[in-house]
Amino acid sequence: MKTFRAASPFIAAVLFLSISLPAFAAAGDTANALRALAPSLTEGRSARIGDAPLTQPALLAALYAQRDYKPLWQSSDDLRALTGAIAGVTADGLIPEDYHLTALTALIGTTDQRNPEQAARLDLLATDALARLAIHLHYGKTDPRAFDRNWNISAPIAPGDFLELVSGVTAQPDMVAAARGLAPHHWFYGQLKKALSAQRAHVAKGGWPTTESGETLKPGMTDPRVAALRTRLAASGEYTAPAPADPDLYDDGLVTAVKRFQELHGLDTDGAVGKRTISELNVTAQERVDQVRVNLERARWVMNQIGDEFVIVNISGFHLYVIKDGVPVWDSRVVVGRTYRQTEMFKSNMRTVVLNPTWTVPPTILKQDLLPKIARDPSYLASRNMRVVDGSGARVDPSTIDWQQARRRFPYSLVQGPGPDNALGRVKFLFPNEYAIYLHDTPHREIFSRADRAASSGCIRLENPMELAYYLLAGDEDWPRERIDAVLAAGKLQNIVLKQRLPIVIMYWTAQLDRDGTMRFFPDLYDRDPPVLRALGTEPKA
Repeated sequence: MKTFRAASPFIAAVLFLSISLPAFAAAGDTANALRALAPSLTEGRSARIGDAPLTQPALLAALYAQRDYKPLWQSSDDLRALTGAIAGVTADGLIPEDYHLTALTALIGTTDQRNPEQAARLDLLATDALARLAIHLHYGKTDPRAFDRNWNISAPIAPGDFLELVSGVTAQPDMVAAARGLAPHHWFYGQLKKALSAQRAHVAKGGWPTTESGETLKPGMTDPRVAALRTRLAASGEYTAPAPADPDLYDDGLVTAVKRFQELHGLDTDGAVGKRTISELNVTAQERVDQVRVNLERARWVMNQIGDEFVIVNISGFHLYVIKDGVPVWDSRVVVGRTYRQTEMFKSNMRTVVLNPTWTVPPTILKQDLLPKIARDPSYLASRNMRVVDGSGARVDPSTIDWQQARRRFPYSLVQGPGPDNALGRVKFLFPNEYAIYLHDTPHREIFSRADRAASSGCIRLENPMELAYYLLAGDEDWPRERIDAVLAAGKLQNIVLKQRLPIVIMYWTAQLDRDGTMRFFPDLYDRDPPVLRALGTEPKA
C-alpha cells in the first residue's frame, strides 16, 4: 500500500500559541462584510480565501444566511481550539491539511481582527475547516459508494444533511468540541485509535528488519536467517524470551513467538515460517499504520449508523459477533466466500430461523459444480438426498433428463432434503438481501480449524449456529430451548419468524484491537484496502 507524508500536527499549533491576537472587530461590522462576500460563494466559480479553496461554499452561504451573517469566530480561544483539533485529527487517521491547517494558521497570524473585511475572510475559512472536520468525523472522508455501488449499510446523504449537521455543531457553545464529538463513540473505534498510535510508535522506532525468503524454517532447524527472525519478532513484541546460546537455532522460545505472530495475523499456527508467514513479517510498520487508517475510515462509515444491539460479521476476520449495549456478548468463527465468489457488504434485519432446512442449490453452484458431477454420476442425486423439481415445485424423475445436455439448458431446480448431510446443516438464518446470502450451519466442521476460511460460495457458515438460534429466540416464550431441540430431533422443516428483528451488518475489517488490547491484522481477502487508502490520501470532494 502507498503511504503519505502528513504535515506535523504540532508545528502549526506551536506557531499559533505564540501569536498574540488583537481585539476583534464589532460583530455587526463583520456581519456586513460577510454579507458582502456571500454572492462569491454561490456564483459558480471556485471560492477561495487566499490560496485556500473553500470546500463547502454552498453550505457556508446557507449557514451564514440562517444566522443573518453573524460571525462564528469571535474568540481567539475558539480559533486556538480549532487549530488544535485539526492538528489532532492524525489520531483518527486523517490529514490535517485537508482542513486548511497551514492556510488557517497563516491567516490567523496576518489578519487584523479589527478590520471587518479581514475578520470576515478568516471567519469563512475557519467555518469551512470546521464544517469539513465535522462531516468527515461523522460520515467519513470518503464515500463508501465509490467502492461499492450497492452499499446500503449507511443511508445515502441527502442534500440538506451536511447543512443540518454543521448547523447543529455551530449552535453549540463549544463548536470545536461538538465537531470532535461527532466521531464514533463505539469501543471499536476507540480501540482502533489506540492501535494507530501503537503502530506509529513502531514507525518512530524505525520499524523492523525484513525476513529473507528461502527454505521453510521449522522448529529445531539451524539457519542464518533465524537470528534476524528473532530480531524482527522482538521489534513487534511477539518475542520476549532470552536468546539461546546459538543465535541461529530455531528454539522453543522463538517457536512460541512465531505461533503468536501467526495467530495475530490470520495464519495457521503451525510454527513453520514459510512464504505466507514471511510475507506478513515483511509488511512494514508504515503499511500497518495505513491498514489501521483504512479501517478507521470504514468504522466512520458505519459506527454512527447502527444501534446498540446487532449482529456483525467481519468477512476478513472470519468472525461473527453479537453486540448488545455496544459490547460483544457472543461470537463465533465463520466461513465466508472465496475470492471468486465474494461475500458482499450490506445491512439487513434477521427475520427467520429455519430448523432442519432444505437447500435449493443456487444457480451458480448448480451450473458450475453440480450439473457436471451429475452428468458423470447420475447416482449423485440419491446419495446426497436431492430431488429435481419444476417451477411449480413438483418432483421430476431424474431418469427423464438428458444430463449431458443439462448445462446448456436446465429448466429445473435441485433441492436437498433435511438431514445430517444437508449443505445448510441443521439451521439457517434468513434476512432480506439481493445477494441470496444467509447464515447457516454446515456438516463440514473441519474448515473451522483453518485460519483461512474463505471457502464458501458467498453465504456465511457458522461454527456454533445453534447457540445463535437460542440467543435470537430467547425472548420468544413460544420457542423455549426444549421445543427447539425437539423439532431438530424430529428432522422436520420448521420456519420460525423472529419477533425481534435484530439488525445484521456484513462488514470488512482487516485490523482490530480487541478489548483486552490484543492487536490483530487480517488478510485483505478481496483486495479492498488499497482503493480506500488511495482515496484517504487525495483531496476530498466534500
